[in-house]
Amino acid sequence: MALISCDRCGTTQNLSILRSDTACQVCGASGEHLSPVADDDDGGGRADPATVLLADDDDDLRETFALWLASGDGWECVEATDGNETLRLLDDDVDVLVLDRRMPGLSGPEVVDRLDETAFAGSVLVVSAYEEDAHLDADDVDGYLTKPIRHQTFVGTLERLVD
Repeated sequence: MALISCDRCGTTQNLSILRSDTACQVCGASGEHLSPVADDDDGGGRADPATVLLADDDDDLRETFALWLASGDGWECVEATDGNETLRLLDDDVDVLVLDRRMPGLSGPEVVDRLDETAFAGSVLVVSAYEEDAHLDADDVDGYLTKPIRHQTFVGTLERLVD
């Protein structure tokens, strides 16, 4: 659940996903009046923002992850909707790849198998509804989270991977 604040009525509410068409559950204000509430423990920011490539074919989930990262300091997000686009966007500027297992084009495990074809030298965090298995597990990547995940878990894991 994402903690959201409405600047029109002043309420704070939990929403499963904050999207651009989301309205306040109390006063009905449009999404432009809603913003994620930053955790008190956001790591205090970094001198240089870390670049995170969010690779997932679920538009709502990618947008939620981007909003979670926008609520803290020190994150820049790049987004990809399939495995082929992910490989095209991976370069030495990306610090962390957040990767779904099942995407169009190339799957998450196929992207991991082809990382050596890129200039990417960062960390890989898999976020998937599917459990680890022989095709992709914690031995293949730097972190593995099973959906659904909480805001604090997601951001905290990224912080550990970047530090």
